[in-house]
Amino acid sequence: MQTFAPRGKIHGPILPQFVLETSISFGAKVMYALLCNYASDNDHCWPSQVTLAARLSCSVSSVKKYLSELVGIKLIEVRREQYRSSVYYMLRPETVSAANHDVTVPTPRAAKPACYQSDSACPQPKTGYINTLNKQEERNTPPLPPVPQTPPKVVPTPTRPVVGGGGAFLHDFEKAWELYPRKEAKGLARSAWLNLAREGQLPPLARIEASIRHFMASDMWQREQGRFVQQMSNWLRGQRWLDASAVEAAKEAEAAQRAADALQAMQRKEEARKAAQNKEREAMRPLFDAFAERFQLHEKPWIRPMAFGLWMHLHEKHRAPTPSDVPDDNQLGIADFLQAFKRRCEEAAWRKPVVPERTDHSVLLAFTAPHTPKPMSCGALLSHHPLFSRQPAPPALARAM
Repeated sequence: MQTFAPRGKIHGPILPQFVLETSISFGAKVMYALLCNYASDNDHCWPSQVTLAARLSCSVSSVKKYLSELVGIKLIEVRREQYRSSVYYMLRPETVSAANHDVTVPTPRAAKPACYQSDSACPQPKTGYINTLNKQEERNTPPLPPVPQTPPKVVPTPTRPVVGGGGAFLHDFEKAWELYPRKEAKGLARSAWLNLAREGQLPPLARIEASIRHFMASDMWQREQGRFVQQMSNWLRGQRWLDASAVEAAKEAEAAQRAADALQAMQRKEEARKAAQNKEREAMRPLFDAFAERFQLHEKPWIRPMAFGLWMHLHEKHRAPTPSDVPDDNQLGIADFLQAFKRRCEEAAWRKPVVPERTDHSVLLAFTAPHTPKPMSCGALLSHHPLFSRQPAPPALARAM
């Protein structure tokens, strides 16, 4: 077995005694020794966290943890400067808590060497840069300080313009984003949305919303409180609205939308018809009021709406009576008069003979449009009817009535 005396023969980071007695993790203690080795004759150093992780054989997150412990006990100070990695400044350790006790520890320069011989008899160890066998070569090539560099000019890559303007596509994207259940990586989703719009592969907003609702109702997206819901950027890049189930759901949604649109169109048409009808009713109301003046409606005002409706029904069939059709000796109420006037008009129209128009060219009869007689007012048809005539009726007819 061959042995050797370590003092003066091992080169690399040195762990101070006062750091060894502090109540921090072992990794933080080794980190401090490594930073002291990097700083050497300076009061600061700037190794990257990736380099420190490689030196300590740990992850970058562990390096951040060790650095935060050293910052917490005020052994180092971290400053982040532009165009370079973090710079670690070595603070002067005036007092250090050793083993969780308030103990004043002298600075490393005032500490006595752990050697019982004189300083001249104890050879001082040479501190190298890296604890490897090639210590002399590494010591002769210390790390150079970072030089601030001017960032190169970034020439924007010409992109194809979005058809129809990007504002409309972004407005549709915001609507789809509000509907999508997983609110993560909005920037990536917006970029995927605009890329699909530039390539002309973006479907209408209604189809995307229908597809999103279909997936929201699926078992996959509802399982484990939405754990398997994709990010919207991945959902867009995968064009999931082209799935068979999504296509069927989109067709059903489009059919339902068409039915709803047709129903709304019918409702609007019905409302327009009612509005025109009301307008016509208001226009014909003065004529009805002139007709109603021949009756005593002030004694029974509740009959006026019903009488006006019946009068408008007769007006649509060109059979509405006028004030001149009411005899001076009329004994009927307005409702009975309108009903009798309607019945007599129908009888008079039925009894009037219709003579077809003759032509010399009998061959063209089949191609000749039927002649429509000009509608006559019921007052002209019933001018000599005993019920509405102002002349006294014959005795026989009076007895028959």
